Amino acid sequence: MAVIASTIEGRYQIITRVASGGMGEVYRAHDAVLAREVAVKVLHPHFAGDRGFVDRFRREARAAAILNHPNIVGVYDWGATDGTYFMVMEFVQGLNLRALLTEYERLEPAQVIEVCLPVLSALEHAHGHGIVHRDIKPENILISRDGVVKVADFGLARAYADSYISQAEGTVTGTVQYLAPEQIQGEPADPRTDLYALGVVMFELLTGSPPFTGETSLAIAYQHLSGTIPAVSSVVPGVPRALELAVAGATDRDRTRRPQSARGMAQELTRASGDAGPARSVEQLARQVPAAEVVPEERATTVTIPRAVSPRARRARWFRRTLVFLFTLLLLAGGVAAALVFAVPHYTHVPGGLRGLTISQAEARLRAAGLTPDVAPGRHSTTVDIDHVLGSQPPPRARIRKGQRVLLIPSLGPEFLAVPNVEGKTEKRAKRAITDAGFVPKVRTEFNDTVDRGKVIRQSPQPPVNLEKGKRVEIVVSKGPAPVEIPPVEGKTKDEAKATLEALRFTVTETEEFSTAVKKGDAIRTDPPAGDKVQRGSEVTLIVSKGPESFKMPKVTGMKTDAARKLLQDLGLHVKVNQLGAPFDGTTAEIQSPDPGTVVHVGDTVQIWV
Repeated sequence: MAVIASTIEGRYQIITRVASGGMGEVYRAHDAVLAREVAVKVLHPHFAGDRGFVDRFRREARAAAILNHPNIVGVYDWGATDGTYFMVMEFVQGLNLRALLTEYERLEPAQVIEVCLPVLSALEHAHGHGIVHRDIKPENILISRDGVVKVADFGLARAYADSYISQAEGTVTGTVQYLAPEQIQGEPADPRTDLYALGVVMFELLTGSPPFTGETSLAIAYQHLSGTIPAVSSVVPGVPRALELAVAGATDRDRTRRPQSARGMAQELTRASGDAGPARSVEQLARQVPAAEVVPEERATTVTIPRAVSPRARRARWFRRTLVFLFTLLLLAGGVAAALVFAVPHYTHVPGGLRGLTISQAEARLRAAGLTPDVAPGRHSTTVDIDHVLGSQPPPRARIRKGQRVLLIPSLGPEFLAVPNVEGKTEKRAKRAITDAGFVPKVRTEFNDTVDRGKVIRQSPQPPVNLEKGKRVEIVVSKGPAPVEIPPVEGKTKDEAKATLEALRFTVTETEEFSTAVKKGDAIRTDPPAGDKVQRGSEVTLIVSKGPESFKMPKVTGMKTDAARKLLQDLGLHVKVNQLGAPFDGTTAEIQSPDPGTVVHVGDTVQIWV
């Protein structure tokens, strides 16, 4: 392709044209400000003359730009230059789901689930921001080179479908193979409309062809309105029952019987994945197909279908014509009085008691009150069952005009989140991880010989598992090894005592002291004493006997008896006093044994004669 040397807004340097369609041209461009590759969709000039389209384009482009999700093709910028409107989007390198289906004809159940779960994640994000895609089809589901699934064309789908140029009064615009019955009947689209289209895409991925075919778009549209999409197993036997039921539920003609949210449908697919069987990953499949530069596809297969295909539409048209006729008669007959009657607005109140009802029950109550029911994106709740009414907008008992729309907010049930793995983390980090994940940590402690003190030994529940948000996750934190009782070692030899203590993994230090009761070299006691409990690895002092203290016998002869006795006793000797015969007066030590200078030991018995 020839390189186009031009720049939009002085920022987007056009490199080459990569696609063309009914809405405009798509170019690969370089963002000179952020230095990145982008896709620029430049709309055809004749759209600028459609005031309604321009307004919708601005509104929808602004809404799409707020979507920030890894599975949505990002809208970076939009605007107008010299009367030409443009939108700047993420530039994706890879292929779309249509190319993958063309290459492999059909996909395995596990591969279909792998593709559709991220699509549902993208839809849940968009629906949460009040944006319904309205044109889910294989061409708008992209797969990048690294296997990331992305949904394209948010925003433009609605602007194009609602514009004067693309849609005349009494018609509906869309890709007929994937149009939901309510779209064909001209009713407002809601999140369940996208789920219907995705269900049709799943059918096509599993079987290799869409559920309805015909020579004309009208013929296919009639089948969506009056027919039932066949069971997947009737085309391809062996498809897991849970997956087949998920497709059937999503493609029910009555939207109240479809899943009420993308999250609800994703939970069905997650449950079905257990029986899907092994298959190559979508990333591996995509790598086998020659890579191409992928940008959001134009609505190439979009067709315009008269709404008259719907019996409801025919009745509505007949009703309008009859109403016009009657109104004309009333004008002629009643004149100004009749005009005043019709000019007075009629009010009613939003019915109470909607909370807890099924969506269909609540819709019936609203219609009975003369109001138009619609379903908003759901919210999680622990008090209201899934797919039952959580609330309404306006709230119950609010005074509003008859015919006004009342949004029913369905419950998505409790929100289930993934439990983080915190085993081996410190208590502080584990508690923070559990809190950040949306749960409440509960801490127990216990002794453990292998896990360091202060770290998590185990948790309950253990991942991988999903748990209701706000529930408790219990962690068991190590207090380190259990304390050990110090054994008695008195009377053992030093080596025996030391071996006994070291076998219990104590750190043993030694000290000595004199003892008259314990033989030299034997253990006297420990510090801390025997019977105390301490941690393994703690320091224990082993006190070893040096035997009795020895010294030289002092001289006590010539000393008074009491003074000699006291001196010897203070030295730790046992003193025996003997009485000599007369004429000694018995008050002075005359003889001692052993003799002065002889080595004696504390506790020895010595004698003196007085």
